[in-house]
Amino acid sequence: MVQLLENKLSDYCKELDIPLQELSILHSFSGGIDSTVLASLLIELKEKYGFKLSLMHFNHNADLNAKIREKFCNSFSIKNKVDYYNKDLFINHSENFESSSRKKRYSELNAITAKINSHIICTAHHLDDQIETLFMKMLDNSDWISKIGIREKLDKIRRPLLSVRKDEIRQIASERNLSWVEDPSNNDLSFRRNNVRKSFLPDAIKANPKLESTLLNESHASQVKMNSYISEFNNNKFNIKYSKQFISVNLEKIKYFEIEKLKIFIYWFSSNYLQIDIPEKSRNYWIEFSKYLQNSKTGSIYNLGPLTCILNREEILFISDYLQLLEEPIKTELTPNKKWFNTLFTIKNCNSPVFSKDRNEFSFTENVLKDGLYLRRWRKGDKILTSTSAQHILLSNLFINNKISKLGKLIQPVVVDKMDNIVWVPGLAHAKLPGDFTCNHRKVVKWIPA
Repeated sequence: MVQLLENKLSDYCKELDIPLQELSILHSFSGGIDSTVLASLLIELKEKYGFKLSLMHFNHNADLNAKIREKFCNSFSIKNKVDYYNKDLFINHSENFESSSRKKRYSELNAITAKINSHIICTAHHLDDQIETLFMKMLDNSDWISKIGIREKLDKIRRPLLSVRKDEIRQIASERNLSWVEDPSNNDLSFRRNNVRKSFLPDAIKANPKLESTLLNESHASQVKMNSYISEFNNNKFNIKYSKQFISVNLEKIKYFEIEKLKIFIYWFSSNYLQIDIPEKSRNYWIEFSKYLQNSKTGSIYNLGPLTCILNREEILFISDYLQLLEEPIKTELTPNKKWFNTLFTIKNCNSPVFSKDRNEFSFTENVLKDGLYLRRWRKGDKILTSTSAQHILLSNLFINNKISKLGKLIQPVVVDKMDNIVWVPGLAHAKLPGDFTCNHRKVVKWIPA
């Protein structure tokens, strides 16, 4: 089994493009037989390659043995000279214990991983765990994505023993003369998984000896389908436009995806482009999201966990922090290399005697610049006296005529003088200004959009 683990770690390092000697692992260590065997194997390989290994134990304070397991894990780490972390978890009795404790564990594991710069998080899930999970998904009539079961790789999580049977783990524990601490909750039949492990699944296998292979084959087929979708997403063109504040995607490309494909796409691009994890949602939730994409009007908003979606004609905008974006930014002076959301302003000497009609730049007299120009967000009722028509135009009408989206209005800069008169709407309109148009007395302010 140590060879299997060594091969797995080598594969993980190839994906990370680092040598095995530089790998840093955080192992979720319960003190039970599975995690103790994995810890023992990892320690053997650590001594061979010199990579960094840390153990993390969670005390759920759920039974009288909890402190004994915590003490065992601490002693094990000291004896084997590995870094050790411990975290007390308290689960509200009104919550589902299994689900809530799992979410809290992974949240803490990710937090510690970021703190100590671990490359991967290892857990000791094995093939019997996988079969139990797949059986429960079958009983629940879950969608094909759920029937993939436990993933060997998910974000930083790695489960190198997922192909190993429980009996093999017991054999290794015996051969290495390992000790561990049993968790009494594993015998508590009030937990669904324990009932499945001890009763429902063995009875089902007796009735259908091919059940395990059927479940595993279905899991493999589902994983192949998932991989084909991810490959398609990586190679396809969705006209994705990316900035710090939002992502825009071609609406026509995704709005008729089947529900599962749409779900996978959202998880894929939010993770790859925004580094945001979407919380688990029900199938009905994704059905409603699909209807939103197909039937809603421009400007319609949909909250997708930590993302806010806004339809904008042929595209859909995904915003990572919409509430913060709604807050009006402080009026700020326009200075060289000034940033405004995902855009930039530069100021240079005027080199041309001809007044530029490019709406992404404007030449101002040095006196105007000396008096001060400022950036702010547009407000209802704002008007500009344009240089082309010499008439006052409402900015709201200017936005409509130029098909500026709801998000575009929020991040559109407006340039004003010290009296708050609008002198320029970058990209859209120049104001009619008096002044000396001699090149020697002017500076060019250029707006560089995203």
